[in-house]
Amino acid sequence: MNKKIKQLTHKETVNLCRTFPLVVICEDFQSPENIGMTFRIADAMGVAHLYLAGNSPTLPHRKISKAARSADKRVPFSHHLDTAGLLQQLKQEGYQLIGLEITNQSKDIRNFDFTNFDKIAFVAGAERYGISEATLAVLDATVHVPMYGVGTSMNVVTALSIGLYEITKQMAKD
Repeated sequence: MNKKIKQLTHKETVNLCRTFPLVVICEDFQSPENIGMTFRIADAMGVAHLYLAGNSPTLPHRKISKAARSADKRVPFSHHLDTAGLLQQLKQEGYQLIGLEITNQSKDIRNFDFTNFDKIAFVAGAERYGISEATLAVLDATVHVPMYGVGTSMNVVTALSIGLYEITKQMAKD
């Protein structure tokens, strides 16, 4: 038990290198830093594609690239001004549209079975306002991260990280 714990270098680390049938939609994000951090979490969690929707900032952008730390070069992405059209397209491609939002119908993310779906489009909304009413109207379901403090919200990328971890944890069991 006297073995010294040693942090591994990037060269010593071996990742699973798996991509899931999972895409992320950032609807009307305002912060380029949040977009950059979303690239990092999408890379870490095996997201197949990142959709920057509506008014979300897009590349090239210095602040996005700085926060992404090269993940913007690894994660496929596209920008779509027409969020409704994008959602319709993904639905036609067989994606289930799951929103990350506290709603009157949202389920605790820990109790939601993501393995019921072949392909998932995970939607996160603007930092201040969340997912728009128009987008909520076309979602197949909404999930939320349970919170134990007084506040009723958290940073969108923090919530997205928790959500993507739960989804990929379930998907990796197959």
